[in-house]
Amino acid sequence: MVNPTIAEQKPSRIKIPFLLDIVTVSDPEQIRQIETSGDVDRLHAYPTKELPWWVQFYFRSTKFHDHNRDLWFCPFEPTFEPTYPARRAYLEEKSAEGYSQADVQRIAQLLTTHATDDVLAHEMVQIVNKRFFQESIPHEITETAKYTVQEFTEAIVPPKYEQGVQSQAKIMNYCEHALPKDVHILDVGHNIGEVVQATAGSLRILQKNLHRPVEEIFTEHAPTAQVPRIAVRSSTFDGLLDSPIKPKETIIIMKIAEAAAETQDIGFTFGTGDAERACVFKDFFLDFMKDLQTALKANDLKAK
Repeated sequence: MVNPTIAEQKPSRIKIPFLLDIVTVSDPEQIRQIETSGDVDRLHAYPTKELPWWVQFYFRSTKFHDHNRDLWFCPFEPTFEPTYPARRAYLEEKSAEGYSQADVQRIAQLLTTHATDDVLAHEMVQIVNKRFFQESIPHEITETAKYTVQEFTEAIVPPKYEQGVQSQAKIMNYCEHALPKDVHILDVGHNIGEVVQATAGSLRILQKNLHRPVEEIFTEHAPTAQVPRIAVRSSTFDGLLDSPIKPKETIIIMKIAEAAAETQDIGFTFGTGDAERACVFKDFFLDFMKDLQTALKANDLKAK
């Protein structure tokens, strides 16, 4: 029998036959229930050409998919993908290289002197992503990374969609040229886009909250709003839905930022509530923000 509390707070669903089927869930326990059910998986559990039409359409304009080469960002791969462990290990190794205190001081100075978002984003790209290259990432690449599409509402606006597609292609072409030949270009290209689109805002949020714990700040203001999953088995998740999800068709949108804010659980900031396949750069992000917070406090004291 379904728990009455859960039954009253069922996920929302938009289902239009032969067009789309989307389940949206923000309740933390429901996210965990669905994620661990075995009934859903990452999008690339199916070949790209077999995914719902709107998924193919939308993601080609984002930083998560390279349509021309049919590549997906590492976290979008199912665990049975044979290249996943090596790709994950490479990203973990590079993340573990960390950063220098000079990096922290540079960003602290930029924030203190009111640098623009573009300047902040470009400098953070160097700190986070230069480790993958043998050169600094050009301004034209960090600039174009702003324009990959982040919301479906952008994708239905033709000029924004086309700009997103072109921006992603430009980043991928740069990565193919500049990265070592054995590196997965989409994994690195995504990280450039993620830093550009999310980090400047996170830096400014930190600057406004210098006396709050970093974990508390970034559960309230998680950089990643949501993650998708696709149905791989027919299921109602023990009665959570009124009708079953359909393999290869139903997309589940897990609103992890809302879950993080509700629970104050950092596991939702960087994943779906536990350490399983959490963001590779979790520790890097939190450690950098803590050191940056300390540096900004010191700058404030000097200014006084």
